[in-house]
Amino acid sequence: MEEKHVLSNGVRVLTEELPHVRSAAIGFWVDTGSKNETAEINGISHFIEHMLFKGTERRSAFQIAQAIEDKGGSLNAFTDKEHTCYYARILDSELPTAIDVLTDMLVRPAFDPGELKRERQVVLEEIKMYEDTPDELVQDLFNLAFWGDHPLGRPIVGTRGTMRTANRDRAIAYMERFYTPDRVVVSVAGRFETPRVLAQLEATIGQMRRPSTPLAETAPMARSNLKVRYKDIEQVHVVLGTEGVTMASPDRFAVTLLDAILGGGMSSRLFQEVREKRGMAYSISSYEVMYAKAGIFGVYAGCSPKHLDEVVRLSLAEMDKVKAGEVTEEELRRAKDQLKGGLLLSEESPRNRMSRMANSELAFGRIHSVAEVLDGLEAVTLADLTRVAREVMDTRTLTATVVGPTRRVKIPGIAA
Repeated sequence: MEEKHVLSNGVRVLTEELPHVRSAAIGFWVDTGSKNETAEINGISHFIEHMLFKGTERRSAFQIAQAIEDKGGSLNAFTDKEHTCYYARILDSELPTAIDVLTDMLVRPAFDPGELKRERQVVLEEIKMYEDTPDELVQDLFNLAFWGDHPLGRPIVGTRGTMRTANRDRAIAYMERFYTPDRVVVSVAGRFETPRVLAQLEATIGQMRRPSTPLAETAPMARSNLKVRYKDIEQVHVVLGTEGVTMASPDRFAVTLLDAILGGGMSSRLFQEVREKRGMAYSISSYEVMYAKAGIFGVYAGCSPKHLDEVVRLSLAEMDKVKAGEVTEEELRRAKDQLKGGLLLSEESPRNRMSRMANSELAFGRIHSVAEVLDGLEAVTLADLTRVAREVMDTRTLTATVVGPTRRVKIPGIAA
């Protein structure tokens, strides 16, 4: 059973005991990401994520990795626009070790100057890697074109300029402000005894004392835009996107179903029309991103330059068909079964269960059960789908970004 607990300092703890497995997944989630960065410190959230693996007051970087990996487990982290997560998958008997290591990283990071200098260079190499990965680069360009100089428009990894000025003082100041108990959620799923886990967490992360800082996050203003970046590669990569819905929107289930129908798999409309019937692209899909105060509904494709205009035309045509109400009951049924089946299959993984609980708590302040999600999907009607499609696929916010061996492209509905 999924449970929520609150430690004495305000850290929220989510637990789900799974006695039939022999492992546990634990994540320390922090409600901060690039959304809280100014332009001057863009990328600091991601840089801190790297630095927390580089040693604490008690452990070296090698000892942090060794403590988990020597027991057959894994330790990792990620930073996105709104959250940062440090997580481990470990044998059930080694869960206390994972809690100790993760707490050590969050509460007592060393920020050694030598390690900081080396890791700054590592992140600069990571930025170069993304710049050399066109399907990643086109997404970053889209966010910038769509939202401009709002924090959600900036790259999570930062820029070469901001990384060169990242230093110990900025990292510590950022952690003091945003790594506070009220922003930390610990999520655990697997084989364990909840009272023992809570007792250890209270004695470790529960002793963290940092005052909370009220924040006034602003929503970005979406705009119609077209950006093309020439790159001497074989394919051209394109993103077409419009303003989506927020995480808490009552239409979030309809948008998720729209995504599945339009480009969510091999049976989707875009895959069938562009790849299967015409062979014009290897990769084509739609996607939806939901944040606390903004959202995106988009289409991505990678194709030969000579097919770019036709791929764009076909993609917009399929969006128009959905807006015109041409989705059938059979398509909606298949999309519901696809999403419901995927959710239920994902529940076989303790890590997925851990992540689902944390994401729900961070978005809604409570755990949404699997049954609630299944009911939300099932309740969507064809009328809902058409209404939401017309609202979400509004060409007034249509933005396109292109990366590849071309300098000009014509997108219907966007002024060149």
